[in-house]
Amino acid sequence: MNKTDVCIIGAGLSGACIARTLASHNISVLVIDARNRVGGRLLTAAAANGDLGGAWVWPRSEPNMANLLRKLNMQTAPMHIDGVSMAYTSNGKRHVIPDGQGAMYAACGNGAMRVCGGASRVAAALLEGHVVRLGMRVTEIDYHDNNEVKVKCIDMISNNNDNDSDNTTIITCQAVILAAPPKVLINKIQFVPNLPKQKAESMVATPTWMQEYGKVAVSFPTNWWRQQHMSGISIDHVGAVATWWEACSGSEGDGDLPTLAGFVIEKGAAILSDFTGDESSSLFEYIIESLKRVYDVDENTMGIKEDAVNQIIARGGSEQDGLEISNGAVTVFYKSWLHDDFTNAKDDPNQSGKLDFTCNYGDIDLQSSVEPLFFAGTETAAGAHGHMEGAVIAAERAATEVLDYLSKSLFVFDHSSC
Repeated sequence: MNKTDVCIIGAGLSGACIARTLASHNISVLVIDARNRVGGRLLTAAAANGDLGGAWVWPRSEPNMANLLRKLNMQTAPMHIDGVSMAYTSNGKRHVIPDGQGAMYAACGNGAMRVCGGASRVAAALLEGHVVRLGMRVTEIDYHDNNEVKVKCIDMISNNNDNDSDNTTIITCQAVILAAPPKVLINKIQFVPNLPKQKAESMVATPTWMQEYGKVAVSFPTNWWRQQHMSGISIDHVGAVATWWEACSGSEGDGDLPTLAGFVIEKGAAILSDFTGDESSSLFEYIIESLKRVYDVDENTMGIKEDAVNQIIARGGSEQDGLEISNGAVTVFYKSWLHDDFTNAKDDPNQSGKLDFTCNYGDIDLQSSVEPLFFAGTETAAGAHGHMEGAVIAAERAATEVLDYLSKSLFVFDHSSC
């Protein structure tokens, strides 16, 4: 289908919500994404259900996500904070934080819930039954004719040669919704005509949520931290992973395997980049040694057997959909959003070099449409920016704008030839 009422660029949570809303109003929708999966910055380690991207919701203060999860009949689990927590400080000392204080040291704070089975399930469920084309990298949007917008894409999945023109697709539509990070969009897509100067500069000046970070998840055969009355929460001032928490318990529907997850800040991402590629076994060893040091446990407790030392198997890539390294019953997953071109877009020196400001999330210039182009994504949200809640808020605004725009349009596509 290369002709549709609305083309949505971005199969993350915001784009998925918009697709569902528009389809309920009998609007034909085509969702495209440069990645080869749906979810955007919602990425779940499939073997364990631990999240490597957006992970938490706060139902008491985020009603849109709470309502969405109820509609989808998706269960949540509270952040595990019971038991002692750990802190390893820069002076090389381990500190045991008493039971009852875990929420004070958790990266998510108090009141957080996680989606059982992983947050990426939400986007996948919303897109069921919709037309979604993956591996489609948008290079140009020609909107000079408001009645017929042309979106030029390169099919990256079918592109097995150096001639991009052999796999170029033109999608024709009445409106386009750009549901991806503003900075990525402005740096990767040529707009014809150019976007208004103030809007383009605001997009360039908007940091992308997670652009300097990464996440690690480690799955185990048993939930050894709960067995030792630990919360799983820790802070590490020495290693590449700055803070850890329980990503899923591995019981009662909360994930397939007990899993710890942690944030990798920019400095940590630089450290771990030395261990990818041919050094995957070293990355596994580095993460395990970090856990041993922070939690004061041995490999046997974690489920690593001596006879599995030379059985390391690596799949994927940290800059793509995650690097997976298994050693017997223990698996390390690493996703570097810092090195993901669809999250941390390289600056265009012709634009960024002239700017001396940073645009705040939710800025009116990020939200404003350039009809027939509309903008969504968590960075554009009026509130809860950077959260899944923000993605839903932005989606509701953009969907309303598009429905209003289409209701005023006298032009209706004939889809009989599609």
